[in-house]
This record gives sequence, C-alpha cells and structure tokens, in this order.
Amino acid sequence: MGRAFPFTYQGRTLRLSPITVDEGWELWVLEGDRKVVCAARVSIDEALECARKGEDLISALAEQTKVRILSADLNLPSADTQLL
Repeated sequence: MGRAFPFTYQGRTLRLSPITVDEGWELWVLEGDRKVVCAARVSIDEALECARKGEDLISALAEQTKVRILSADLNLPSADTQLL
C-alpha cells in the first residue's frame, strides 16, 4: 500500500489515499478497500510545483479533507450505502 492518512469519523475507520490516475492522483476516502468518495484531484504539474517549494500537496490536501469531514463540511455516504 502507498501513502495513507488514517482517521476515525463517527466510529468509522477511514483513510485518505492518493490513487494514481492519468496525469496525476485522486485523493480518495477509503473504508477498508471500499472507495467512499473522491475528495480531490492533483495533477503532476501541481504536485511538482509544490514540491519545488518544499511543500507536500497530497499531505496538505489530506489534512484539509480530514478537517472538512470532521466539521461536516464534506458529507460521506453512510457505511451501509452501496456504491458503484
């Protein structure tokens, strides 16, 4: 497994993980192996630009996403919702 940013929300064990896609990464909220919601998309160019400044864009987005979920600014489907 690659990078992961675990956290707990309403008794659920979740993690944020970047998943490689064409030309970048998508930051997904995962519950076990189940994809719950795509929280952000990062292009290679964006990531490289931040890395040149000494910044970790994926880590920063993961932290922002955790804050949004924990403050109920980003709603997640319930644990029993069937996703495609």
